[in-house]
Amino acid sequence: MAKNIRFKISSGLKNLIGRELITDELIAIFELVKNSFDAHATTVTLTFENLLGENNSKITITDNGKGMSYDDLINKWLFVAYSAKSEGVEDSGEYRDKINSKRLYAGAKGVGRFSCDRLGAKLNLITLKDTKNAKTENLLVDWADFEGDAKKQFVDVDVKHQTLKDSPHKMKHGTVLEITGLRDTWDRKRLLQLKQSLAKLINPNQDNDSSKFSITVSVPEEKKSDASAVDREKVNGSVKNFLFETLGLKTTQIVTEISKDGKLIITTLKDRGRLIYKITENSPFQETLHDIKIHLFQLNRKAKVNFAKLMGMQPVEYGSIFLYKSGFRVYPFGDNKQDLLGLERRKQQGHNRYLGTRDLTGRIEINGKNENLKETTSRDGGLIRNENYDSLLEFFYDFGLKRLERYVVDVIKWGDEYKIPGLDRLAPALKPEDVKDQITEIVANLTSTKGLVNLEYDKDFLNIISDSQEKSLPKIAKNFARIAEESGNKTLQKEAGRVVAQVKELLAAKAEAEKGEEVAHKRASVVEQKLEEEISEKLFAKAALSTETKDILVLQHQIDKSTDSIKRNVDNLLVAVKKKAPKKEVLGLIERISLEAGKISAISQFVTKANFNLKVTEISADLVSFVKEYIQNVYREYPTTKINRPYMNFRVITNGTKFLYKFRPLEIIIIIDNLFSNSMKAGARNITVSLAASKDNGLGITVKDDGKGIEKRNLSKVFDLGFTTTNGSGLGLYHVKQIIEKMKGHVTAEPMPKGAEFKINLKK
Repeated sequence: MAKNIRFKISSGLKNLIGRELITDELIAIFELVKNSFDAHATTVTLTFENLLGENNSKITITDNGKGMSYDDLINKWLFVAYSAKSEGVEDSGEYRDKINSKRLYAGAKGVGRFSCDRLGAKLNLITLKDTKNAKTENLLVDWADFEGDAKKQFVDVDVKHQTLKDSPHKMKHGTVLEITGLRDTWDRKRLLQLKQSLAKLINPNQDNDSSKFSITVSVPEEKKSDASAVDREKVNGSVKNFLFETLGLKTTQIVTEISKDGKLIITTLKDRGRLIYKITENSPFQETLHDIKIHLFQLNRKAKVNFAKLMGMQPVEYGSIFLYKSGFRVYPFGDNKQDLLGLERRKQQGHNRYLGTRDLTGRIEINGKNENLKETTSRDGGLIRNENYDSLLEFFYDFGLKRLERYVVDVIKWGDEYKIPGLDRLAPALKPEDVKDQITEIVANLTSTKGLVNLEYDKDFLNIISDSQEKSLPKIAKNFARIAEESGNKTLQKEAGRVVAQVKELLAAKAEAEKGEEVAHKRASVVEQKLEEEISEKLFAKAALSTETKDILVLQHQIDKSTDSIKRNVDNLLVAVKKKAPKKEVLGLIERISLEAGKISAISQFVTKANFNLKVTEISADLVSFVKEYIQNVYREYPTTKINRPYMNFRVITNGTKFLYKFRPLEIIIIIDNLFSNSMKAGARNITVSLAASKDNGLGITVKDDGKGIEKRNLSKVFDLGFTTTNGSGLGLYHVKQIIEKMKGHVTAEPMPKGAEFKINLKK
């Protein structure tokens, strides 16, 4: 017949849930501070005494919390692995009403009290409950009593208790932990590390009543050294909670948060104080996540320097992305030697494409209960891996980090000043007003987001779209009108109406301008037809003339881009002058105008130098010389030429190769320009073009760059119509392939560890 039997618990359990579980002395102190917070204390003082002595060193943790009665000691504190907090019976409703507390509990495992064992060999606990006629209770624990005989059962080890007539600490209520027989050396360096870590323990940004909780460190032996130290290097004193945004550093930041009910995600992107966009969408994590906020800051070079000046340490030493649950930090998220989010592993796969721990700081805030996002019992292992944790990582990457990267890396090129080849000074960092077209593309793409609820944008948006590409305008207007209608927001509907009207006005003006331009071109064609063409032995002059209207000035595209850029920068210059902007900002705008004017000059010089008739259809000439001369005259000979903002270095390698071939100059120019444009959008600074004879009397052309490259999974897609990874139109590489295949050749995108490589092969 079966009978019931029971487990025996060895006294060795104390080590498993004590100093073998909590291996870091700082985390042990954090656990005890969190217990004071959960006891509704408003102050907690950490006192370190006799640290230079061999036997009398002591840590005293004093709080003014609610304290404990004898019954609490027996049924809670001495009840191993029992947590009245998790059971929901820690506080009576009457007591919470009395102190008017909104705190969420920081701990709920029932083993945090064993941090005392990690810190020292003995514990003297003195506590006085916040009730009438309360008595001062005292526990004396010698942790060595649990270590003598592993066969002895845990419950058979005695802990001494007594009721004191008077409190030695003269407290009205609260708890005092006196820990002696310290197991660690607490020198000045370690004490400063403790104080700095305590400043990051509590997140004052979370609504958890933390403003009514203060921590003070007291080390009498260090007061003399403190006298000559700056505030941030003083051991003694109150711990000041820190928020990165209080430093006032100008950088790019993104805030993405899941609503309390878990239904919506709201994401706001700002660049140096200026709103780029704010998007509200339905959350795909409604079953696993709610009431979570992520705040990320990109650290450009200037922000890193200023951070070091203000904080006395490099950002990487301070830490990267911290995680807080109910307002308290979860370790080791954020530590500079830890990478629980996998940022560095990811950055190694694309150094110029991804932000790493040295490029980011910020925090993940878990609010509310979110009971399935639990800390590991060891307290230094982060969160337990489960479905909810996987959802949290997906939310962090897809809605926070990747959206920040899309703007920082692809649009503002990391937000840093950079070297201009051929010039002694650095080019100014790109600002939102410099990249309005790219911002417009981002916003246009966001309007197609699945589950979109609302979209807000910069108040200067109408000025932005007036400079954007024509094809984007109807799409933006249509989507904004739809969003406004579905939202029921009258203000948004009114603004969307203005956008639609502005788009119609812009398109009508453009149509009128094109009509006038067409008339002018027809008049020019009549005059040109009457001119007698001079036949030259130079390159490009052997071509037959054509009156095909589709062979429009190809180089006009580049001239138009530079002209538009000059117009925008002139407008910005006028604004800068009116507001009496700093000299550096004005000179930067003048430099950009000068560089774009240089681009137009370079193109015109090429046309003149080559005696190039823009209406040629086909010529028979050395294709290698044509490519080399075009790049030299339009790109390489002008080291300050700037296209799409980045400054470029171009190199052409021919090794004396010649390739007599029948081709259309316009098509070759389209191929070169589109490949170069693709490299520039990918953030390349260096492009190398190699031309060499291939098998079967063909010509091999290789174009390499040092941009962000192409992911292997996309190599077969880059030539597809409409495919893009740079917020472009997806037409450039498609046209390249079409032209090359028409020329009986083929083109491929090759896998590269860094940058991109395109290989073209032509046959006679």
